[in-house]
Amino acid sequence: MDFRRAILAAALAVGLIAACPAGASTRSTGKGVVFTAWNVRNYLLRPIKDADGRILTPPKTAESVDAVVATLIRIAPDIVGLCEIGSEADLADLQKRLRNGGLDLPHRTWVGGADRERHLALLSKYPLESVQNDTTSGFKLDGLPNRVRRGLLDCTIAVHPDCKLRIVGAHLKSRRTAAEFDQADFRREESLVLREHLAGILQADPASKLLVFGDFNDAKNSPVVAGLLGRRGDGDSLELLPLADKMGDHWTYHWAESDEYSRVDHIMVSNALRPLVVRSASRIHREPAWLKASDHRPLVVTIGIPRTKVAP
Repeated sequence: MDFRRAILAAALAVGLIAACPAGASTRSTGKGVVFTAWNVRNYLLRPIKDADGRILTPPKTAESVDAVVATLIRIAPDIVGLCEIGSEADLADLQKRLRNGGLDLPHRTWVGGADRERHLALLSKYPLESVQNDTTSGFKLDGLPNRVRRGLLDCTIAVHPDCKLRIVGAHLKSRRTAAEFDQADFRREESLVLREHLAGILQADPASKLLVFGDFNDAKNSPVVAGLLGRRGDGDSLELLPLADKMGDHWTYHWAESDEYSRVDHIMVSNALRPLVVRSASRIHREPAWLKASDHRPLVVTIGIPRTKVAP
């Protein structure tokens, strides 16, 4: 496809799209929306077994579940985009635990992709105005049809009478060895599907304020991440937020097999959303006992809600 080749040439992209009324000022009201993106590492309350009853993935330990809940309560987000949630029941369990701890996020969506173990999900303080999750888009690899393994999360949230946010999230294929296909090729093909999805949104409405979140399993200078950003200066391009923790560290993931610390979790914003990002209140969350919760660290971004003024 010509479009896909164009994306490959442009490589040098789970998210928010804010659809605010015409004539809205980009000045913030001072009341920001706190968004957190986090891969919570196999939030499974029951083991995943094969056809013979052998355990493929054990359930998350009680200590780890408690650490996830405690971390989110400390961050106190208004919206949480999640990777590696198990079933819808597991998502409801996390939602209930957070509510019991004082963090009420009553609205949710869950993406049932081809991966039957790990899923994308979202919890929100605000109502979900619409949900456009994509679980069917795919591609051909080595001549064989494939679907984006975890699907694409896509929903619109009304955070204010004058401002709506549309969130897009993804969890691309891992870097672990697989016998049936090349992981890097599979991840790249998934990223092209995601990029088409994002470009379609921005081309339909160039003024959309877009934030894309997820575990992309690749570095910022990789063809995958750079391709998702698009060509700088184009109307459908995105900016990668250069988040860091309070010590100045940028890594988000520890791969125990190689004892490697890397940045594979990213948040990207469109040109229209960029002025509303409160940089001083956006970060990688640093938690002393972070590894108890997950092998990933949460990303936190604060978005200032625009103050509306009526166009003359």
